[in-house]
Parts: sequence; structure tokens; C-alpha cells
Amino acid sequence: MRGNPPVIDWYSNKAYQCPQCHHDTVANPSRWEVYTCCNCATRFARFPRLQRFLRHVGVTCEFCTERHPVTVDGEPFGFLRCRHNGVGMYTEHQFEAWLYDTDEVTDHRDGVRYRSTRASRAEAMADLAHWRSMFGPVEDDLSPVLAVVVDEQFNKYGPDVTEEQRDAFLDGTLAVHGIGVLRAYVAPHPRRGQFHADTATFAWGLIAPSGLEGIYTSAAPKSLAAYAPQL
Repeated sequence: MRGNPPVIDWYSNKAYQCPQCHHDTVANPSRWEVYTCCNCATRFARFPRLQRFLRHVGVTCEFCTERHPVTVDGEPFGFLRCRHNGVGMYTEHQFEAWLYDTDEVTDHRDGVRYRSTRASRAEAMADLAHWRSMFGPVEDDLSPVLAVVVDEQFNKYGPDVTEEQRDAFLDGTLAVHGIGVLRAYVAPHPRRGQFHADTATFAWGLIAPSGLEGIYTSAAPKSLAAYAPQL
């Protein structure tokens, strides 16, 4: 049985970086905590010999712990979290799907429930849509839903992007730029009832204002009305 990797001294020149791969992994390091690098899993602290008495906080980098809210018809439902997978040039991003735990007796850390980890943001949102359809207010509701999804692969600075849009990407007012439909598999598909990202309907060139990412079961928000016929 493999134990935890040893705790080593932090990077003295830049304490917020991993001492092994120099990846930015902690925003405000404390001398009395042990951190874990999200990129290479190295554990480090200012005083490694005191690790038994220090607080082990795990992965704390802003990128991997940032929550991207997912709403259903504007109401809080869950969130996505992007994390690193791999090391160096082989690093890939995966997306965790989390639900807000609404049970009367919450026994999950921080009142949230882990659902899955997927290769794409749309697939993670499809998992949240499936959970709601199977266990939400109307069980076994497999009707299509509209989703607004961030597409990290979209060329933000491509030839079809105007200068105004390019500036908006830089200042953060345009962050969402993929609109598509999540659908349920239909019989005789072996995964009937599972929602999936219908890639044929995703229009990655469409631009939507930030803050609209979410799942819609009744109607698209007014700001997306112009795009609805294209879906």
C-alpha cells in the first residue's frame, strides 16, 4: 500500500509556486500549512519536519478551486470546477460536476455533493441535467433542455471575432461563447435516459454575455432569444 508522498520545503524564491514544477498553486501561502500541487501532486510546506503538526489543506490554487455556478431556470443548482490532469506539456483540463446538497440532514462537506468528472464542460453539465431529470421535482422528465456552456477550445481571437468582442474577452464581459442543447438518449440506445451534449446543435461561434451559463427547462433567457431558432 503506497503512502502519501513526502513533504518537501517550499520554493523559497516564490512561495506560491510548487517547488517541484514551479506551477502556481497557492495564492497566499501560510508557514503553518501543507499544500499539494494540483499539477504534479507534490506536497510542500515551509517547515516539512513539522508536517505531523501542521494543517494539511490539499490543493488550494485559485484555478482548481474556483466554482462556476450552474443554475436551473435561474435558481442555484450546482457548479462546475475545472482542474488539472497531467504534468507539464501533457496537462489536460477536466471538469468536475457538483450538486448543492438539499437533503434535510447534510452529511457532505461544505453542503455539496460530487457527481462526476468529465473531459468537457458540456458533458459535466449533461450529468447535472440527468440528475435533475431523474431525481428532481418531476422524475423521469427527459425533455430537451437548453444549456449555455463555456467552450475553452473556441478561438477567441480568430478572424470571425470583432475588435469589440476581443476587447470584451479581455475585460471579462464576454466569457460565455458556446450555446447548445442537451438531449436524452432515446430507445433503443442502451444509455436511454442519460443526457448528453448534442454536439450537432452546439454553435460555438455564437457569443453570449457572461453570467448566462446554466440549464433552462422552460424558455431561453431574453438575451438568447435571437439565437434560439438556430438551435
